[in-house]
Amino acid sequence: MRSQLGTSATVSDLTQTRGTVGTSLTSVDLAGLTRIELAFAVLLAAGAGGLALALGLAERRRTFAIATVLGARTRQLRGMVLTEALLLAAGGLAGGAVIGWALSEMLVKVLTGVFDPPPAALAVPGVYLTLTGVVALIAVLAAALNGIRGARRPAVEELRDL
Repeated sequence: MRSQLGTSATVSDLTQTRGTVGTSLTSVDLAGLTRIELAFAVLLAAGAGGLALALGLAERRRTFAIATVLGARTRQLRGMVLTEALLLAAGGLAGGAVIGWALSEMLVKVLTGVFDPPPAALAVPGVYLTLTGVVALIAVLAAALNGIRGARRPAVEELRDL
């Protein structure tokens, strides 16, 4: 009889603790943490987009030098770089949107039991998403313009090993 009483008390304590944790979790103001997280997302998008393009263009410096020697005009080089920048930005933003949506759906399903009442739909932070996209595009454009500037002047060192 004593072991049944102890088990009942333990189950009661677990139920009460679970209710307390669930209530305290939903009553915490996460606005400051959300701003920090979204600022990090903006910086990460800008850094990843700009760095990916800049490194890709730096690796093809020799290709640009050869194209210039073969008669490619600055306008043609600019077109190559800007097309790559556009494709990188579009692919990155589309991929990020799909991954973000999938993670949000998963988190809502996982946390449905914690929140009372559970969310009816995803809340989309349109301002932050727009800001992230614009900052990523600016970073990619800055890397592209820097790549164009470097592609105009072929490095003699790049052509020496031919």
